[in-house]
Amino acid sequence: MAARDAWRAGFLVAAGLAEAESESPTELQRNAQPIVLVQGFCASSLCLLPLETYLARALARPIVRLRLGGRLAAQLGCIKSSATRVIQAIEELARVPGFRHVDVVGHSMGGLVATYALKRLDSRRRIRRVVTLGTPHRGTPLALAGALVFGAFSRAIWQMLPGSAFLRELEALPVPAGSELVAVSAGGDAIVPGDMAHVTERPRHRNATLARLDHLGFLHQLESLAFIRSALRA
Repeated sequence: MAARDAWRAGFLVAAGLAEAESESPTELQRNAQPIVLVQGFCASSLCLLPLETYLARALARPIVRLRLGGRLAAQLGCIKSSATRVIQAIEELARVPGFRHVDVVGHSMGGLVATYALKRLDSRRRIRRVVTLGTPHRGTPLALAGALVFGAFSRAIWQMLPGSAFLRELEALPVPAGSELVAVSAGGDAIVPGDMAHVTERPRHRNATLARLDHLGFLHQLESLAFIRSALRA
């Protein structure tokens, strides 16, 4: 399981670095309440396509598959900077007449980006709910191995180390009233195992575990897709 997850993660790294800029919607219908999707560390936003397609059909809401700016710098850079890009994109969406809120779904490191945006940067309270999928809220042991490869030019990899200053800061921040953070782990996740994908129980924090998934199964397995649909309907 661990070897398979690592191989698949390596494939996404390669695809992410090669991917051209993906397009964001330039027009949204009046009264649209978008869902923003954020990919993980060094991954291609194209891996979010199955989730995007499913949610667009199931919820009849516009889906924004956000890419975090330039290629290498954004995908390997600082999580805080990536969160700023998310907030900027949400402010653009908020210009549509009838906008009330946005939901954000983040996979792996993308969940940390979304959580920081919610807890620290969303001063105008645009975000209703963040759902994180296999996100290293308590770090991941693989970040130490990743630091050997990316550490010289990636701040994000150090931020995902267990016990990092960034994770301690993020954990201490409250979720604003009126919003919610849903942290989902997978029983077969060898990249962000078990409770490392969960947040501390407190107001407006919620944890869930999907037993039969691995790290990338969040993005295409029916068990995950149905859970995300339910969470965003709540």
